Amino acid sequence: MQFEVSDLLFPGFTKDAMKRLDKQYGIEFFYEFGKDYYWKQQVEEWGERALSIHAPCVALNLADSKQKNYARVIEKTFAYAQKCKADFVVVHTNEAIEGDKELLRARVIRRLRQVMNLGKRYDVKVLIENVGLRTKNNVLFDLPEYVALFDIFPQAGALLDTGHAHVNGWDIPAVVKALGERLAACHVHDNDGNGDAHLPVGQGDIDWKAYFGAVKKYAPQATQVFEYCCGFNNTKDLEAHIAELKEDYKL
Repeated sequence: MQFEVSDLLFPGFTKDAMKRLDKQYGIEFFYEFGKDYYWKQQVEEWGERALSIHAPCVALNLADSKQKNYARVIEKTFAYAQKCKADFVVVHTNEAIEGDKELLRARVIRRLRQVMNLGKRYDVKVLIENVGLRTKNNVLFDLPEYVALFDIFPQAGALLDTGHAHVNGWDIPAVVKALGERLAACHVHDNDGNGDAHLPVGQGDIDWKAYFGAVKKYAPQATQVFEYCCGFNNTKDLEAHIAELKEDYKL
């Protein structure tokens, strides 16, 4: 089982901490928060390791009809992913939503077809993440619609975000089983079911024994990306935390 750490934990000027991360751990980074020259420097300092990219999600919303530059933004992201040899790029279906959900889903699916074509052009593996939170009323693709995306786009992989799934009341081990070999990666973080807190594993109430058991049984190929936003201010303590998880859950 491969493990990665999201740079969400070390934003801005603290991102230098990532270069001290043990090389056994890959890094997933939010491409929209830096220029290519910045990421080139970061990637060089991070050294030889697995990399993945989170596509723009703050300034990009595939469900928004007013956003016309989505293809250009995605193409730029994929071009850099090709350049740095990223294993995959994570894409959100939507952010805030307004209007008829059926029409919005149809728009997102049309745009995802362009995204997939761009992925093929740049030889990039595209992963579609489950997004939206019931607490924010922006769930456009709930569980049935989300799983159906991989029948529409068999070339895509799934990225299961445990925090989003928990807030939305999904049976996470059952989702892992349903996705099976289509599950390419997971964003691993905890919460209490009321908000997307991005807490370290064990600080919320997700059933991690059931989750890791399902991953080991049904999707051992899925990269586990620790997408925390708090809890650690250095990589040494983070690595100790991951080592403890590996021991506790026999990962």
